[in-house]
Amino acid sequence: MKKKFKRFYNPKIILSFIFLLALVLRFYHLGTNPPSPYWEEAALGYDAYSILKTGKDFHGNKFPLIAFESFGDYKPSLYFYATVPAIAVFGLNTFAVRFPSAFFGSLTVLLVYFLVKQFFSKPASPTGGLNSLALISSFLLAISPWHLQLSRVGFEANLGLFLVVLGAWLFLKGLHKSIWLIPAVASWALSLYTYHANRIFIPLLGLAFGVFFFKKLLQKKQKSLAALVIFIFLCLPLAVRLNDPTIKQRFLETSVFSTIDPVIKSNQLIVADGNTRLSRLIHHRFWHYKDIFIDHYLDQFTFDFLFLSGDTNPRHSTQLIGSLYLIQLPLLIYAFLSAFRKKDKKILPLIIWLLLAPIPAGLTKATPHALRSLPMLIPLTILSAYGLTELIKLKKKYILLALVVFVFIILAFEFNRYLSIYHKNYPQEYSSHWQYGYKEMANYVNQHQEKYDNIFITRKLGRPSIYYWFYTKTDPQKVQEINNKVNKDQGEYLQFNNIFFGDLFPCAASNAPNLIVISADQELPEKGTLLKEIKDLNQQPVFKIYEI
Repeated sequence: MKKKFKRFYNPKIILSFIFLLALVLRFYHLGTNPPSPYWEEAALGYDAYSILKTGKDFHGNKFPLIAFESFGDYKPSLYFYATVPAIAVFGLNTFAVRFPSAFFGSLTVLLVYFLVKQFFSKPASPTGGLNSLALISSFLLAISPWHLQLSRVGFEANLGLFLVVLGAWLFLKGLHKSIWLIPAVASWALSLYTYHANRIFIPLLGLAFGVFFFKKLLQKKQKSLAALVIFIFLCLPLAVRLNDPTIKQRFLETSVFSTIDPVIKSNQLIVADGNTRLSRLIHHRFWHYKDIFIDHYLDQFTFDFLFLSGDTNPRHSTQLIGSLYLIQLPLLIYAFLSAFRKKDKKILPLIIWLLLAPIPAGLTKATPHALRSLPMLIPLTILSAYGLTELIKLKKKYILLALVVFVFIILAFEFNRYLSIYHKNYPQEYSSHWQYGYKEMANYVNQHQEKYDNIFITRKLGRPSIYYWFYTKTDPQKVQEINNKVNKDQGEYLQFNNIFFGDLFPCAASNAPNLIVISADQELPEKGTLLKEIKDLNQQPVFKIYEI
């Protein structure tokens, strides 16, 4: 029986099917689910379009290296450039903006197979059981609700995760053949230009791996030193601009250290204790910031976030399925118990990875956060697969068969439930969170623009200028030409040609009628003729378009 099974057990063929599954799950209806690009996706797309057409972002900055100014939040640059080829091929649309995330997300599934084989094997070791562990790891990542959710959106973090995994795989290969250390650090360095959280996580991971594998790296002194120098060199553009807004802005917006609550609390306790030197030490603000960090760090390990409902932001989760499947909880528990019993030190780097990954999220205000803690997913997935493969090794065949069948039935049920929610209920229920309605509004304005001297579009729902440019494929050169002339708010244009973006509507009709776009809960300053009402997929009004 075993011989017949081995005859049909071809890891390469199975891996090909897993990769195909990953592609289908990530590209199926990619341009229409989620039902609309949120404003950051529109900004990514239009800036990439601007680079493609003019070599500059829409503000007129030529080939930004560190970050794109966008709306004053200075997004890391690499995802913008990764989007340029997709827009060149598919045009400026939602599918093209999400293509890099879905493509590199699928490649990450493939990479995990090779990463596992490097983590758990030596060059001369047999690979029968190892192939099973690597295949199960890839399969679990292919159907992961956490990874699927984020792979289908233009999230820079997903491209960053690919580079993190690629770097880890090459690093482990480099422990055997030192030449791979160079591309490993290059991949990790590139990840710093992809997502803010990686600027904290990667140096920590690299340092931890350097210490853990120090003896092996010491045997390859020249290549190890060369890799370190190359990593530092590639990071120099970031390092020399630490005080630049392109580096600091996002950190200042999201960091727990930007809140003054701990300072106020610290001062109150110091005064209450007599303002002595000892009281200033005991009640120093550092201790209060430390408590906030620990709380936010531990938020990434809560049952709700991992197994019940996921991230509280509907763009990061369906709200009804955890970041992991519930069946993975007993697998993770069994993985740790089995590794402890066997004293298997091979999982220690994965545990180190798992413990370091939530640190960037712990340093920020909004937690738990599926994007900032995304690297956690890799060790959690591999450890889940490790638990399952250890379960398969049980000697009692009937119990083993029953357990394995039970696991796969529950996993199939949970996976089917996720797909059903994501493709049927989720787009309708949460279309408003994806700012659905901008496409219909922008197209209507564009079609009727020449009839009106002035058009006023509300900013209440966020970033109307970028949606107008995105959907009308506005020539980026025209946007760049007025960059230093037009009024802005956090980098957002408040006027483009005869269109005004804001909520200061005319109070009296001019000789020529005005077109006014308001949100469903706003009121006009005077009576007007309702021309069109735009609703979301839940049939709730989003925009009302009037003529005054």
